[in-house]
Amino acid sequence: MYRKQLQNPYSRAVIIVSMIGMLAVAWMPVLNNDFLTNWDDQWMVTGNPHLFEVTHLNTISYDAVATTFSEPYGGQYSPVNTLAYMMIVRAGGMEPFGFQLAFLVLHILNFLLVGLFIQKLLAMIPGLNLSDNRRFAIAWATTFLFGIHPMQVEAAAWISASKIPLYSFFYLLGLWTYLLYRQTHKKRWFWVVLACFLASLLSKEQAVVFVLTLILVDWVVLDNAKQRFLLPKVMWLEKVPFLIAAVLFGLATILISETSGASGEAYPFGQRLLFANYSFWEYLVKLTAPYGLSYFYFFPVDPGEALPLRFWFYPVATGFFIWILVEFREKLNPVIVFGGLFFLINIATALHIIPVPRESILADRYVYLSAIGFYMIVVYLGIQWFVKNKGAARSLAAAGCGLYLIILAGYTHERVKAWENMDTLQKDIEHVTERHLGRSPSEAMEMINIPVCRE
Repeated sequence: MYRKQLQNPYSRAVIIVSMIGMLAVAWMPVLNNDFLTNWDDQWMVTGNPHLFEVTHLNTISYDAVATTFSEPYGGQYSPVNTLAYMMIVRAGGMEPFGFQLAFLVLHILNFLLVGLFIQKLLAMIPGLNLSDNRRFAIAWATTFLFGIHPMQVEAAAWISASKIPLYSFFYLLGLWTYLLYRQTHKKRWFWVVLACFLASLLSKEQAVVFVLTLILVDWVVLDNAKQRFLLPKVMWLEKVPFLIAAVLFGLATILISETSGASGEAYPFGQRLLFANYSFWEYLVKLTAPYGLSYFYFFPVDPGEALPLRFWFYPVATGFFIWILVEFREKLNPVIVFGGLFFLINIATALHIIPVPRESILADRYVYLSAIGFYMIVVYLGIQWFVKNKGAARSLAAAGCGLYLIILAGYTHERVKAWENMDTLQKDIEHVTERHLGRSPSEAMEMINIPVCRE
């Protein structure tokens, strides 16, 4: 009975709409959030010269758009994001509500794209042997975690971080369209994929890894083992325009960052490798148990200083993890491989290997897209376990999962409030740094250039 109901398109629509309703409740406080006038919003939004014309004249001219696309601003080049700001201001003025509503809607659209992409991908993986109901369950349970997890709050609730949900929208739309292209072989879909990639690039530079994700998709949907080992020549040739655009944009990003005098201390390559291993595992831990989330995660030492001994554990763990992958490669399920590599590919640019100036060793917003791979693995393994087990163990596990989701939703609801204004954000940073990072509020605020809150 249950399986037949789940196959009904109406029942599935009700489930998805119910999920969106739960997301809306969890995220509702974001509509009350103000501009963070001492936390990048003052130059990214309210003081952005590209928004002057639309703010004061209530119009968007060709010259304003051309300037946005021809000139980097603030050491960044994200003209599509600035264009989105222009349209928001044109529609509702320079008011925080309009921005928060627009990016909440964008987060929900990303939620829908994640579900559509994963459900279609699972249907195209050969030999996976999953029923349609199970593919639906895996896809939309993964999507619900993506939408409700508190680590997503920073990217979607902070207006100046809007580049991340925006680039993710075009990135996910491009991936879904790429599956259509692989399925139909119609060239028009290929050009749509390329257009989505360029829009994603012009929203945020992290989209440079899109071509690697396309190769990963090719690998899992091919039904020939020999072709999987060495992709057909035509597939490599199709990636050339993506690769050229990614390389050119990556070089331009580094040049713009260097010429702008972006702040941040440079760590030696050896230390950056250790930080990369640490960040990789710390992101996974926080995705599993999001405890003590903060906007700012301090580097443990200054450049060149000796690292604490515990940091040497992380490369050992990474090496052991790689050994497991190699040793048991023939037994690994393609869903697990895809999820793991999707996470790694899309978090790679935030792992400090490339010496981009940053003042924080971690940032919740950088897992916004990559976390999909992690959620996909967890949900797939969980549902497979549920199918194989019955009785008390299954009921207990279901109750535990329900409680876990309630906790995540509650934490997200409260975490959104931390981004309401500068006072709430400042108090949150003071609390987290003192309780979880072992630093006094005055030391923490001095390090990140925010005055200590005095009540």
